[in-house]
Amino acid sequence: MNGHGVRWLALAVLLGLPGALAAQEQGGLEARLSARGLPPDLVQEVRHIATDAESRGVPAGPLADKAIEGWAKHVPAARIVQALRAFAGQMAEAAAAVRSAGLEHPSGSVIAAAAEAMGGGLKSDQVQSVVRAASSAEEASPGLSVAASLAAQGLGANQAVTIVVDAMRHRESMSQLLDLPSVARSMHDQGMSAGEIGERLLPHHGDDGPGGGEHHGDKDRPPGVPPGPDHPAGPDHP
Repeated sequence: MNGHGVRWLALAVLLGLPGALAAQEQGGLEARLSARGLPPDLVQEVRHIATDAESRGVPAGPLADKAIEGWAKHVPAARIVQALRAFAGQMAEAAAAVRSAGLEHPSGSVIAAAAEAMGGGLKSDQVQSVVRAASSAEEASPGLSVAASLAAQGLGANQAVTIVVDAMRHRESMSQLLDLPSVARSMHDQGMSAGEIGERLLPHHGDDGPGGGEHHGDKDRPPGVPPGPDHPAGPDHP
């Protein structure tokens, strides 16, 4: 084969590469779903939904995860398909919100967390507030999940987002951030109202964070509430 023929062959390979890669990814998706016990008809439905979602810039991985989770919980196939279609739409909206917040290439986990949060009542601008407050892309996903969890406990979306943004801006540790929902539940079990819980979870209320107000200090902190970074726990800091 002469040089001209080699160039045409290389061009043909390059032109066919995206389609080949897409087919390989779809094959991997189908194999993964089949390996988890999903029936062939449901696997094909998930594949079609994932293909359409990817054409809108939505990753297929979280859709596969949700399908596998639903099947493991013995959810009927028709309900799984219905839920996946709704979730794909939520992820498309969530992806747009996350990108508008400055995260140009969000991971599937961030998009899925944003979609779950929006499905739980958070608005696009509230999702953007959490994403902008995160110190890294990796922090955005758990931050969104915590905000959604707090909102689901009755604090309300605005208050939940304010608490998470405050914690992120004051660089609470990841463990402290993830502990917030369990701390809120503990306070609820002690008889505190949602408003009281929100106030107690905003130790930086009034600093340069979104709340604005005075710092309450550790002496006013109920049991189980993680201390702020300027009030480390220890024998010299009761």
